[in-house]
Amino acid sequence: MSLAEISLRRPVTAIMFYVSLMVLGLIAAFKLPLEQFPALTAPFIYIELPYAGASPEEVERTIVRPAEEALATLSGVKNMWSNARGDGGGIFLEFDDWARDTNIAASEARDRIDAIRTDLPDDFQRYFVMKFSTTDEPVLRLRFTSDRDLRNEYAMLERLFKRRIERIPGVARVDIIGVEAPEVEVAIDPVRLGAHNVALNDLAMRLRAVNFSVSAGSIDDGLRRIRVQPVGEIRDLDELRNLVLNDRGLKLSDIADVVLKPQRADFGRRLDGRPAVGIDIQREADANLVQMSRDVLREMVEIEKEPELRGIKVRIADDQAESVKSSIGELTEAGIVGCLLSIFILFYFLRHWPSTLMVTLAIPVCIVLTLGIMYFMGLTLNILTMMGLLLGLGMLVDNAVVVVESIYQYREKYPNDPYRCAIEGTRSVQLAISAGTLTSIIVFVPNLFGDVNQISIFLGQVAATITISLLASWLVAVSLIPMLSAKVATPPSLGLTTGFVPWLTRHYASSLRWSLEHRGWSVFGIVLIVILSIVPAATGLMKFDMFKNDAGREIDIYFDWRGSYSLEQMLGEMLKVEEVLDAKREELQIEQIYTVYSERGWGGIDVTLKSEGDLIPTEELQEKIRKILPKSALAEIGIEGGGGPGGGGGGGGQNEGVRVSLNGDSNEELTLLAEQIVPVLARRPELRDVRIDTGDETSEVRVSVDRDRAAAYGFSAQEVAQYIGIALRGTPLREFRGGGEEVPVWARFAGADKFRVQDLQSLQLTRQDGSRVPLMSMVKVDIERGAGQINRENRRTSLNIAANLGDKQTNEDARKAMNEVLSKVTFPPGYGFSFGGDFQRNDEAGTQMAFNTLIALIMIFIIMAALFESLLYPLAIMSSIVFSAFGVFWFFVITDTTFTIMAAIGILVLMGVVVNNGIVMIEHINNLRREGYNRLDALVEGSRERLRPILMTMGTTILGMIPLTLGGAQIGGDGPGYYPMARAIVGGLIFSTVVSLVFLPTIYAILDDVGNWSGAAFRRAREWAGVREIGAAH
Repeated sequence: MSLAEISLRRPVTAIMFYVSLMVLGLIAAFKLPLEQFPALTAPFIYIELPYAGASPEEVERTIVRPAEEALATLSGVKNMWSNARGDGGGIFLEFDDWARDTNIAASEARDRIDAIRTDLPDDFQRYFVMKFSTTDEPVLRLRFTSDRDLRNEYAMLERLFKRRIERIPGVARVDIIGVEAPEVEVAIDPVRLGAHNVALNDLAMRLRAVNFSVSAGSIDDGLRRIRVQPVGEIRDLDELRNLVLNDRGLKLSDIADVVLKPQRADFGRRLDGRPAVGIDIQREADANLVQMSRDVLREMVEIEKEPELRGIKVRIADDQAESVKSSIGELTEAGIVGCLLSIFILFYFLRHWPSTLMVTLAIPVCIVLTLGIMYFMGLTLNILTMMGLLLGLGMLVDNAVVVVESIYQYREKYPNDPYRCAIEGTRSVQLAISAGTLTSIIVFVPNLFGDVNQISIFLGQVAATITISLLASWLVAVSLIPMLSAKVATPPSLGLTTGFVPWLTRHYASSLRWSLEHRGWSVFGIVLIVILSIVPAATGLMKFDMFKNDAGREIDIYFDWRGSYSLEQMLGEMLKVEEVLDAKREELQIEQIYTVYSERGWGGIDVTLKSEGDLIPTEELQEKIRKILPKSALAEIGIEGGGGPGGGGGGGGQNEGVRVSLNGDSNEELTLLAEQIVPVLARRPELRDVRIDTGDETSEVRVSVDRDRAAAYGFSAQEVAQYIGIALRGTPLREFRGGGEEVPVWARFAGADKFRVQDLQSLQLTRQDGSRVPLMSMVKVDIERGAGQINRENRRTSLNIAANLGDKQTNEDARKAMNEVLSKVTFPPGYGFSFGGDFQRNDEAGTQMAFNTLIALIMIFIIMAALFESLLYPLAIMSSIVFSAFGVFWFFVITDTTFTIMAAIGILVLMGVVVNNGIVMIEHINNLRREGYNRLDALVEGSRERLRPILMTMGTTILGMIPLTLGGAQIGGDGPGYYPMARAIVGGLIFSTVVSLVFLPTIYAILDDVGNWSGAAFRRAREWAGVREIGAAH
C-alpha cells in the first residue's frame, strides 16, 4: 500500500501526523542555535615566537630556522610559512588532512620546540601554539570614548568590564584592547650602577635567581607526612626594592627604581579622532550567538551606571549577532518575496485558489520540518544552512506541482472519482519524482564524501539542508497532497481551450510535431546552438574568479612605511589622512574612521561606509578616496585590495590577496630582483598599487664587537653583546604575583626606550677589579636600513610582490599579466617565483569543483539508467545539463557576472532541477508508448501534457531566485555575494528549459533510432553466428 493510499484511507491520522511534526518542528526551530558560520576547526596551527628588541635577521637565524627544521619532521605538513620580525617570529603550518586532530598536532609541535630549547637564545622565554577555529574570533567588539584618557585605566576596565562580562553564560573570553597591561620595571641607573662597581651582567643573573619557587619533598612529623615548600617568591615590591645585592649591604633600590607601570605601548588605535579603548568578546563554541550578544549588551547597560564610568560612552564597533540577523533577514526577505512570486505563477497556471494554496502549503510544512530535523541532527541556523533553505525554496513545490498536475489530468478522465484520480495520478509520477528528488540530492554527495576541506565542509551544511527539505517535499507530495486533492473540487479552468496557456500548449504541440517530422532542421538548430556557445566560451568572454569578494561597505587604506619611525611620527602622517577624510565625511558617506598603527612597522585606516539610505557604490567612493589621499615623505599610501589594516605586517601563512612570491636563499638578492620587477608590473593595466610586501623598512643600528679589544679588557664578545641587550632591550625576570595575577618583570636601564645612538657613548662596562671600560672602545656602530620582516615559505626565503586588481579585472587576468612579466626575467640559479594566495585557492577550488561535478554526472547517469532500464535515454536528459551550462555562460556574459564558487554551487543545484524536468518528461513519454502510442504521437502528446508542470516548476524556481539575482545580499554581510549563484540557476534554467522543450524530443528520437539500429545489428550478428554454427555442424 502506497503512502497516498494510506493518507486517503486514514485522513485524520495523516493530518495528526503532520500536525505533530509541525509542532515538534516549531519547538525545535526556536531552540536552534544562531551563528554566523558553523564551528570549524581548520588543520592549521600557528607558533608565535616572541623575542622583543631583536633584528629580523637575528630572529630568523637564531629562532625561526631552528624551529622550522624541528617542525618539518611533523607528519602531514602541506605548507609552512614563516616570518621573522623585530619583535619575534611566527610559523604557520598547514596540514593536508582536514580531519586531523589539531590538539594532537599542537602537542607534537610543542614537543618539537621543547626538544630544541637549548639551541635557542638563553633569554628566549615563552612561545605560543595557536589553533584555528571559526569560533575563535571576537563576536562582539565594544569601544569606549571619553574626554579623559583611558589608556592608563587597565585596572578599572578589568574590574568593571572584563570580570563582570566573563561571568555571563556563553562568554568564553574578554580581551581589553588599547590599554597596556601592567609590568614591574627595574629601572637601573647606569651612573649609580657604575658608582657601586656592579657589573650589569652579574646583576641580571642575580635578579633572575632571586624570585623562585621550588619543591623540597616531604618529611615525617610523627604520624604525619608533611610537604616542604621553600618560599622564594617576591611577595611585594618593597621586598624586591630591599633586596641585598652584596656583602656591603647594597640594596637594589640604591641603584634602581622598582615601579609598577603600564607596559610601553608600541602601537596606537584611534576611533573617529580619539584614542580607541575597548573590549573584544569571544563566545563559547556551543553558545547561542544572538542570545549571548543580547545578554552582554544588557549587562553593559548596568555597567554604564557605575559612577566611575561617568562621561564614558560605549560604542558597538562590531556585533556579529547583528551581522547574522541582518544576513538572515536579507535571505528571509528574499525568500518571502520569492515565495509570493511563486504563488503568483502557480495561480496563473492553475487559476484555482484552493489548488494554489494546496501546492503552496508544501513550503511552510517543508521549512518547519527541515528546521526541526536540523535541530535533532545537531545543525545550527547559520548563513550556510539558511542559504540551503533558500535554494530549496524554489524546488519545494516542484514535486507537489507534478503530482497535482498528474492528478488533474486523471480528473479529466474520471471527473466523478477524485479518490481514484488521487491514487492513480500520484502512482503515475511517483517513480519519476522519486528519481528526480534523488538526483537533486545526489549532486552534493561528492562534496560530502570526497576530500575533506573547507569547501566540502561548508557545502556539507548547504547540502544537508537541501537534502532534508527535498525529502520533506517528497513526503508531502506523495502523502499530504493526494489526500488534500481528493477533498478539493475540480478546478473550473480544467479542460478550457481558451487563454494563453492552452494557446501556447497547442502551438507547442504543432511546432514539436513539425520539428520531429523534419528532424534535419532540429539537428541543425542543436549544432548551431552548440557552436554559438562553445566558440565564444573559448575566447574568454566569461570571467572566472572562484573567490571573488564583492565590495562591502568598508575601505582599507594601507601605509607602507619607508623607514622606522616613532608612534608620534606615524600618527602625524595618519592624521593628515584622517583630516582629509573627516572633511569630506558626508560626501564620501563615511560612518566611522578607525586607525591602527604600530612601531613594529604596520599601520592602516579602516573606513566604514554608511549602509543605509541613498548609497553611492563602494567602488565609486573608493576611487574618490584614492584621488584625495595626500602624499607622504614617510610612507606610500594607497587602497588595500583586501584584508584588514596593515600595509605589510600580517604574517604567517595568511597568504591573501593578489601576490606572487619570489623564492631563493638571500633576502637581499630577492629585494634587488623585486625592485627591478615592480616597475614593470606597475605598468600593466591589470594591476595597480604594485609594491614589495616585506613589511615596512626599518633603520637598524648594527653594533659589531671587536673581539680582540674586548678580550684585552677581559670581556668576551658574548658578554659585551649581553650587556647591550640588557641595557637597552632589558632582560625578563620571573613573574611577580600581585593581586592574584602574574605581572611580568623586566630589568633594563632607566629611559632605555628613549635612548639615542649618541647615548651609547655614555655606557660603560665594569671589570672584575671594579674599573670601568667605555662600550665604544670595544664596538663599532653602523646605521643601516633593513626590512621590517623576513618571510619564508617551505623553509626557503621568500619575498612577496603584492598588488590590487585593476578596474574590472579578475585574479586570472592578474595572474596572466604577472606570468608574462616574470617569465621574461632571468633568475639566478636556485631562485624563482610561485603563485599563491587567491591564485592557489582558485586552482584548487576549480579542480575540486570540476572533479566533484564529473562524479555527480556519473551518479546521475547511473540513477537514470536504472530508472529507464536503458543506457541511451539518460543521455537525452544529460543533454539538458549541457544546455543549462550554455545558458549560464550566456547569462553571465550578458549581465557581466564573474563566475565564482557561488556560481559553481548554483550549477550543482541547477543540475538537479533540469534533470528532474527531463525525467518527468521522458518517463511520461515512455508510459504513453507502453500504453500503445506510436513514438511520434507519444513524443508530441507526452511533451504537450508535461509542458504546463515544467513551466510551473521552472517559474517557481526562477521567481524564487529573482530577489537574489539583483545583488545586495552577501554571505556574512561582507563576504561573497549570492547573486552569481542565483544568476547561474536562473540563466541556466531558462535556457535549458526552452531548448530542452524544443530539442529534447528530437534527441530522444535520435537515440531511440540508435538503440533500435544497434539492437537490430546485434540480433543480425547473433543470427549470423547461429547460421555459421549450424553450417559448421553439418
